[in-house]
Amino acid sequence: MKRALLYIFVLALTASTALPFAQISSAENVKVRHTVIAATGQASPAGGNYLTFSFNNVSLNARHEVAFDATVGAPAFTTGIFVNDGKTTSSVALGVNPDPTATSFGSVLNPFLTPNGNVLFDANGSDTYNNDNKTIVPLVRDGDAAPGGGTLSPIGRVTNDHGSIAFSAILNGSTGTQGIFRSDEKQTVAIARDDVAPPTGGVFTLIGSPVLNDRGQVAFYSNMNGGPAEFAIFRGDGGELTPVFVANQSAPGGATYEDFGNPVINKLGQVAASASLINGTSSFGLFVGDGTNTAAIALEGQTAPKGGSYARGFFLPLRINDNGDVAFFAGLTGGARGLFRGNGTNTTAIAISGTSAPGTTGTFDSFRDFQLLNDGRIAVIATLTVGVGGVNTSNNMGIWIGTSDEDLQLVVRTGEVIDGRVLTRLPQFGQGNQFAINENGVVWVGSFGITKALVYSSILD
Repeated sequence: MKRALLYIFVLALTASTALPFAQISSAENVKVRHTVIAATGQASPAGGNYLTFSFNNVSLNARHEVAFDATVGAPAFTTGIFVNDGKTTSSVALGVNPDPTATSFGSVLNPFLTPNGNVLFDANGSDTYNNDNKTIVPLVRDGDAAPGGGTLSPIGRVTNDHGSIAFSAILNGSTGTQGIFRSDEKQTVAIARDDVAPPTGGVFTLIGSPVLNDRGQVAFYSNMNGGPAEFAIFRGDGGELTPVFVANQSAPGGATYEDFGNPVINKLGQVAASASLINGTSSFGLFVGDGTNTAAIALEGQTAPKGGSYARGFFLPLRINDNGDVAFFAGLTGGARGLFRGNGTNTTAIAISGTSAPGTTGTFDSFRDFQLLNDGRIAVIATLTVGVGGVNTSNNMGIWIGTSDEDLQLVVRTGEVIDGRVLTRLPQFGQGNQFAINENGVVWVGSFGITKALVYSSILD
């Protein structure tokens, strides 16, 4: 079978550590304040210093609070979840707490900050907890009862702003072997199980990783046998599943769906995904649908903004905002790649390889990761072409933000000196969650030689 395309304890918060450094830099009339939130070698609120294996996952909310995971050295020698509120850094949870009256979790990682400041985090690789600044309560733990029978072994999770989670799980002691579930502090509900038939017929043979919106709707990719379609993307909330994209059905533009990439979802229940196509002039496309209406965002061979045509596929990551804008990387005829935002009616170019990179004398070469806001702004990590405009390997990475290639602004670039150290490297997609954005700035993890630091870059203009 092919896949044509390409995811009740109490613990007081311990305050510590004022912000160590902030500086203002400017490029082409945009002013940015860089604030170092934490760095390897600095003291942590838990005691001991942050070690090299720190800051693999960060989360940022609209209140400019930043949560992050870190490994802490002697005397604790443990993992920790920490939150910075703009003034101090506090401990949220520790893998091994030196206080014998406090809870130890074994290991902790992967924090998520809700808008009201709750911190969700994983422990021991499978359990998820919620800290509301007063108590820590479990949302799911290995061995919990599974709705529909059996017990759960959770594998990964996603979180929404209300503090609910969706997760894949292996089922034990049941007629089912796998499923997707949603949990909050009150209950766990089954979204899909492989011992319950999909609405399109047949049986599930693979239930992919979920995505979750703020209404509690979950979308996921699936493989099936014994029905009219082998591949589909469904959306569900604990009741009957809604087919959003199904193989062998007609796609906008005249072709037929063959297979799909992993979906993304917004609060309106709109789901976006890439698809391979047959029986048409395009062999792949990017689509958005809600189970009733579907629109093509981009199709192979279609003219792209700023020239050329879409070619060679659409690449991860894929983002959608709550206004139905979909941001995506695409290959172009001639070998270029570009970052675009579209809604099925209009498409805007954000950055294209080979074109001038604002705030520099160089040109864009490749792209690493990006984030999308509801106002249409995109922050993107990109590399510059070495040998063009004075660019070399010491200054060929940066972060830009804007709504289009016409207002794109440079936020930070390797070679800059921040807190007395030279920035040498920025994060890459797939290396944890080291890059986040809110309406006023960007938080990112950078390397400064042998030092690793978590930095919040607030955009002043």
